[in-house]
Formats: sequence, structure tokens, C-alpha cells
Amino acid sequence: MVMGLPIEDLMEKAVEHALRLGANFAEAKGEDTKTLTIEAINGQIRTVSEIRNIGIGVRVLYGKSMGFSFSNILNEENVTQAVETAMQIAKASKTKTLMKFSLASVSPVQERKSTVVKKHPKDASLDEKKDLCLRQCETAEAAGKAITNTTSSFGEYYGTIYYANSDGTKASYEPLLIGLRILCVAKKGTVIVDARESYGGSFGLEAFEEDEHTPEKMAEEAAKWALEKLKAKPAPAGRFDAFIDPRLAGVLAHESFGHLSEADFVVIGGSPLTGRIGQTLGAECVSIIDEGLPEKGGYKIPFDDEGVPCRRVEILKNGILNNYLQSRITAKALKMEPTGNARSQDYSFEPIVRMRNTYFDAGDWKPEEALKELKRGIYAIDTAGGQTEATGTFLFKAVRGYWVENGEPKHPLKDVALTGNILELLKNVEAVCNDLELHSNPFGGCGKMNQRAFVGLGGPHMLIKNVLFGGVA
Repeated sequence: MVMGLPIEDLMEKAVEHALRLGANFAEAKGEDTKTLTIEAINGQIRTVSEIRNIGIGVRVLYGKSMGFSFSNILNEENVTQAVETAMQIAKASKTKTLMKFSLASVSPVQERKSTVVKKHPKDASLDEKKDLCLRQCETAEAAGKAITNTTSSFGEYYGTIYYANSDGTKASYEPLLIGLRILCVAKKGTVIVDARESYGGSFGLEAFEEDEHTPEKMAEEAAKWALEKLKAKPAPAGRFDAFIDPRLAGVLAHESFGHLSEADFVVIGGSPLTGRIGQTLGAECVSIIDEGLPEKGGYKIPFDDEGVPCRRVEILKNGILNNYLQSRITAKALKMEPTGNARSQDYSFEPIVRMRNTYFDAGDWKPEEALKELKRGIYAIDTAGGQTEATGTFLFKAVRGYWVENGEPKHPLKDVALTGNILELLKNVEAVCNDLELHSNPFGGCGKMNQRAFVGLGGPHMLIKNVLFGGVA
């Protein structure tokens, strides 16, 4: 990294140089961000990793061909070379590719967004952040001798993202995302189980001083659930009505449905949602939202990596498919409006259509009232991974669960896994509760096309009939 002119001046020069070379559109994304990850295992700090990511990416439109390049050496010479490389790629693509690109029109944005929190992680010491992890491990280990391993992780991501293009947009914002999580492993005889708890989003370290989200409270909960799972019965296999928690609801919204609504898949006919705008796909009580600035937590993004404001998108509204998630490119192809969903992992990647914060919108039911409607079934909580397909078929493992009879949880379950197709499941939603939660964290993010992006997801508790569970037949 060699610093010359300020990053915004270099971006402006890059856009101007691209136009001089014949581009009919040019844009630049600048970035100066920091990522910190701390991991403690069994009360010992094992890993501290800190990365600064700084550079400029340039994308040009030449005719109907695109080129992209970047530089992490921030001086005029190297950024100019990145522009010229992008132009060479665009010109070469003009005769060698069948892909033709056009951009939907948007109004220019000139805005600087700052992030203000009570206790920004940049103002806290490394020892203070390490202590969050050590406090979690200590609390979890004190829960009982059956807790054999504890792993606590703290992560943070912050800095500044800059954007400029030849349409007149000049914007910047200060992303912020922190997270704290704990994994507890419990053992009794030959039985080994685990449980976890986490909390994260676009807020300051003051969030971990709240009663529900202190390191100690999270560790107590994770340890309690791990010990409880030692007594859990294997989940039964078959079709049962289900009550799912906000985190599992969020994974269903994001993984099973959200990806299907990304318009780059729609344009090529790779999504089962292609051509279905206006069709009823779910129960009337079901709405799925994607937005950049949700009120209920998550990861805050004011505009995307094409400089488009991140508007609130009602993908599914009262069961009816209402919109897709769009970039300027897909919006032009589908003759629709951009939604602010073009995102890149960082300055060294081109923007592609990505989700931001995807969730089931809140309903009217109180959770305790909806649970009473479950006469015989499974209460499934959180997710420990799974898989999805482009058809909407999914398989998710819940972190834990309970067998429920007449609205009362009877005993804990382990190895809870639910499978099906999201387009069928949406029609079977019986009740959507009013306890909307959104969650995000800086540990990894969502993967697509060799890029990762931080996202938020969530929902309320939901009652769903006739869900297929795997387990003991």
C-alpha cells in the first residue's frame, strides 16, 4: 500500500480518465476498512487476527461491454493503470462475448453517511475485547463438569466505503458490524453435544452491557442448552406441525427464498421465481422483506456498490410475489427499478446482486398464543447448517428443539432436521408472530460466486403445518 492523493481524489481521477479513454460510463469503489477477530478456547486466547483492507476498484462500460480492475497501491500511476486495464478488458469483451450490458437510470446521489454509537470498537482497547471472550469461557466452564470445551469469538468490521461514478454520484458511508458468540460442548459417557449463543449487528460495544446480551448471559444460556441436550431424546422422523424461532425463520427467508429472488438468477431463467411476479406463492400472512437500513437490528447499509440507495423491498407481500432484488444491470434487463442490491465483497470484486437484511415480516400473533395452537409437533430453534438448491429445496439442522403437545414443550430433542421446498412451506404457514428479530455478525458472511458479503437475517416465531422432519423413524 502506497498512499498518494486522498482516496476520493484518486477515484475522481479514475472516472475522468476512463471517460477520456472512451468509456460511456465509469464507476469507482474505494475502501479503507479494518477487520478484527479474537478467539478464546477453554479460557485461553488462541487467535488474534487484524486485517486492514484498502484499495480502489474500477468498472467501465464501453459500448455494451464491461471491464473491471483494481489497485491496492493508492497512487495516481497505479490507479490509472487499473482504469486502462478495465478498458482493455471491456474492449476485448466487445468482440468475444455474447453478454451485452446496459444500466438502468438512477438519480445521482451526493451524500456522506457517518456512524455514531456510544462505544465504537475503534475506541476500545484490544484487552477489553479479549476480556469479552474470556468472560464467556469462564462463565460457561462454571456451569458444570459436563461442559468439556468452550470456544468464544469476538469480531468487528468498520471503516469507510467510498463510491463515485460518471453520472455524478459521490457518496460514502461508515460500515460497522460487531459480534460475540460462544460454543459449548458437553459430554456424558459416550454422548457428546453442543449448543451456542451469539449476538451481533451494527451497534457499539455498549450492546454487550445490556442484560440479555452480556458475555455472561450468553454463556449461561449456551451452557444450559448444552447440558439440557445431554438428556434430549432423538427427534422423530415424519411430518409434524412446527413452531420455529426467529433465527431459523431468518435462515429460511435468506437461504431458501432470498437467493431465488436475486435478479441475476431470474434474468437467465435459473430461478423458479422467473416470470411469477403477481402470483400467489405463500399464505396471506407471509411477507418477506429485504432492506439496507432495518429498524430491528441487522447490518446497516445505506446504499449499494453502484451508488443506489438501499430501498426497502417487499419481495413477497401478503403471500404474493411482488419484486426481485435488482442491480442496475438486471433492472434494465427486466425493465424494472434498481433496488440497491448490487454488492461486492470488497474493492477487488465486481458488484453482483446480493441480499442485505432478509427477513419474514412481523405478524399479529403473540408467540405464546401461537405455540398453544401446536397440538403435536416440534419447536425447532436456530440452525447449525444445512444445504439448499436452486429449486428452493432445503435441508436445515436446528441447533436444538422440543417435542410439543397441546402447546406445552414436553422434552428436549436432538438431531432436529427439517427438509422440504420453500415454495410449499410458505403455503403452510399458519401464524406469524409479532416478535421480529434480526441478527448479523462479522464471522464469514454469505457466499455467492466466490464472494462473501455481510448480511442480516431474521423474522418472528412462526407456526407452520405439515413440515417434514428427519430423525428416528
